[in-house]
Amino acid sequence: MVTPDSDGSPAAERSTGRPTRGGMPKRSGAPGSEDRESERGLRGLVGSGSSQVSVGAALRARDASRPSDEDLAEADRDLTIVRRNWLPREELPRR
Repeated sequence: MVTPDSDGSPAAERSTGRPTRGGMPKRSGAPGSEDRESERGLRGLVGSGSSQVSVGAALRARDASRPSDEDLAEADRDLTIVRRNWLPREELPRR
């Protein structure tokens, strides 16, 4: 706690000429280096420039992640879709 001096100004402010600032301690390392790295990765994904993944690798990844016919049949059989507050048209009251 800063106590006021006899003239009413805080002692820390009087000695340095500036008010003291509390805040977060400075991080070690280069300033903003972590932010720059994450931003660089995002720019590669969504930016207008080229990414670090070649077109061929991106196409292979897309094809590998597509569900097979067996996956689709299993999803149709086992997956329950819940639509909240939805009623089929046949069950709606007639006007």
